[in-house]
Amino acid sequence: MLRNIRRFYWKQRDRGQGRKTVMGVLVFFLFVAIIVAAIIKSMMGGHGEGLQTVHKNNTATGAAVITETASGASVTATETAPDRELPEETKEAIAVDTTNLNTFLGFMSDTAYEDLKNQLIKICQDRKCRSVKKLTYQQTKAFDVTSFVLLSDGSVYQCNYNLKSCQMSLSETSYDEAAVNQMKEKELKEEQAKLEQQQKEEREKLEKKKVVHKKKSHKTKKAKKKSSKVSSGRKHKK
Repeated sequence: MLRNIRRFYWKQRDRGQGRKTVMGVLVFFLFVAIIVAAIIKSMMGGHGEGLQTVHKNNTATGAAVITETASGASVTATETAPDRELPEETKEAIAVDTTNLNTFLGFMSDTAYEDLKNQLIKICQDRKCRSVKKLTYQQTKAFDVTSFVLLSDGSVYQCNYNLKSCQMSLSETSYDEAAVNQMKEKELKEEQAKLEQQQKEEREKLEKKKVVHKKKSHKTKKAKKKSSKVSSGRKHKK
């Protein structure tokens, strides 16, 4: 059970509602404590009313307990009032700067871009972020393009887009901006190494061609010399 409670709290915390969840739990336990106290007081008041039949001088006790119970109910109402007001805070509109998302329009359809922008605005409002931007690094395989967006709180979301079907999906990652930049540097190094390897192979092929050409030219020269000697020998015999 404690594991489930921790999972619920971590889930709420990831949504940016950890503090509100803790406050809600505290208000709930305070509400329960007040109800238990009211029940105990009412039981004590009932016991006092039983003694009232024997001792006539305890007439005001029941009324006092009832008054205290009513005051407890009013305290409960005042304590739970902020909890009802919390949804109003979450609905509070936050202006989100999305100007740095315009580069998506270079390969994404207008409909998919609007869907992406609306999803990111909602996520930013939930996480209390003021801006979001597209990072320069992206992966392209056939028709699939994977991009990364950075929120102002440092969290990174991954956007997958298919150029053929125009389907878009958005998911949260465990990366930060530094990790995405490292991915970019690693890919650049791999491409550079691949290019250098190709250039090396081309140079080796060229060298082999030169060697083969030299051998052929050398053989041709030998054959010409040999044929010239043979022809000169024939002339001398004549």
